[in-house]
Amino acid sequence: MERMLITGANGLLGREIADRFRGEYELLAIDFAECDVTRPADCRRVIGDFRPAVVVHCAAYTAVDRAEEEEAKALAVNRDGTRNVARECREHGALVVTFGTDYIFDGSSSRPYAEDDPASPLSAYGRSKWEAEEALRTEAPDHLLIRSQWLFGPYGRNFIFAVLDRAGRGEPLRVVSDQRGCPTYARDLAAAAKRLLDAGARGTFHFSNEGEATWYDLAAFVLSRAVPGPVSLSPARTAELSYPAPRPLYSVLGKGKYRKATGEVPRRWEEAVTEFLKTMRERGNVG
Repeated sequence: MERMLITGANGLLGREIADRFRGEYELLAIDFAECDVTRPADCRRVIGDFRPAVVVHCAAYTAVDRAEEEEAKALAVNRDGTRNVARECREHGALVVTFGTDYIFDGSSSRPYAEDDPASPLSAYGRSKWEAEEALRTEAPDHLLIRSQWLFGPYGRNFIFAVLDRAGRGEPLRVVSDQRGCPTYARDLAAAAKRLLDAGARGTFHFSNEGEATWYDLAAFVLSRAVPGPVSLSPARTAELSYPAPRPLYSVLGKGKYRKATGEVPRRWEEAVTEFLKTMRERGNVG
């Protein structure tokens, strides 16, 4: 059985990756306590000792708004951490798999973004993720990069939990209605990574659930299926809200390359959200 190392293994995506690949590989799932990816020596020690065939690099700085004040920290984790992991993967002949974001785009497109569309990040977070991609391509030509967006799942904070938490406290919700993308179930993203690996894919791919929505659409869908009583929900334009970090207004990711490589059409976001809510209800996390 080949070995797989997972960084950021306690996070929203890392735990789904571990669940998906358990039994397929001999896994070593690590987080910050075992390996600070900003430290080259940590990466050298962990990868050199374990000698994995594949490293799935999920460790990342994801605080989009806080990154405006902590750009150096975001760059250290996202760019430098990716460089450190990728360099050791190249040295030890391991394939590195990692994840990108729609925030590398500026939102000016009138059609879903393709993998080779030019990057023009608006925020410190977006810049840190774009520089992470550039470091990956420089240090590890043998890589698989999967860009995704609007991630949700049971293992970490996300927009759906935030909506349900505020609704549960009886608070009114104003939700952005002019940012358009697509929700992505972390479980489906982990499955997509496996399909791409099984297909021998290399390079850059986009993956999200199928369809597109605004944050307001997603909130309305969640509330209609998870909250029995009335909730005050109103739309708002991005310009009306005080986001420290600018967001792309349109960031739908095109998935034609993924469909061609795997033969699989992602399920629609509504189906994925419905399954997620059912799972959370069974676990007692949703009323």
